[in-house]
Amino acid sequence: MKSSLKNMVLVLFTIGGVSALLVGLVHNITKDAIAQAEEQKKNKAKFEVLSTTESEAVILEDATRKIGDFEVKVSTVASRATNEIIGYAVEAPSITANGYSDRIYLMVGFVETDGEVRINSVEVLSQKETPGLGANMTKPGNKLENSVLGKNPATMTFKVKKDDPRGSFDALSGSTISSRAYANAMETAYAGYLWAKGVIVAKDNDATAEELVEESVVVEEESMGEEMEDNMGSATQKGEVGHE
Repeated sequence: MKSSLKNMVLVLFTIGGVSALLVGLVHNITKDAIAQAEEQKKNKAKFEVLSTTESEAVILEDATRKIGDFEVKVSTVASRATNEIIGYAVEAPSITANGYSDRIYLMVGFVETDGEVRINSVEVLSQKETPGLGANMTKPGNKLENSVLGKNPATMTFKVKKDDPRGSFDALSGSTISSRAYANAMETAYAGYLWAKGVIVAKDNDATAEELVEESVVVEEESMGEEMEDNMGSATQKGEVGHE
């Protein structure tokens, strides 16, 4: 009886050990393939959010910047034919606002036309939201996507309208938490774009995307003020400024 019990325990431990070993081996074999597939998906998205393809465009530069403990990756994409910059593809996470289940990761395409930046397209790289609710952010033409496409991010308020009347984002039905995370990831992406353009400089890795975007507004206002002063000074020298 005792011998049979020992044998049963030994067999169970052996089966458990072999199973664990097989699971580990399968994981090691597949993890590289999974990582490679994810990287290919991201690389494809860099071109798609700028309405181009790898056969038509080339990545001039890949840069990684930090906001706190999180990385924001910016790719400068140019035309193969003319070498002119098409736009900037920014991979960014939600930082200060999590989704319902986890962080949201977006790839956002920024293009410049007539001196203004526009959001060309958005692709959700990663999300674990509830199917039929927050996960609807992956569907083409959803409320969140429609809130940003073609918009100038400099004129946007990266909040859902339910939280702030000035907010630029229409929340997904029954998914306010997911919508907040999406808006925050968009703001993080915009901060990455501003870095790439040299509008803001990372002085403190603990700064939030919101603080960095606010810094860019201050820089732009100061720049506009200096330009107005220069124009006024020039006009005064030419005797073009009247006096009351």
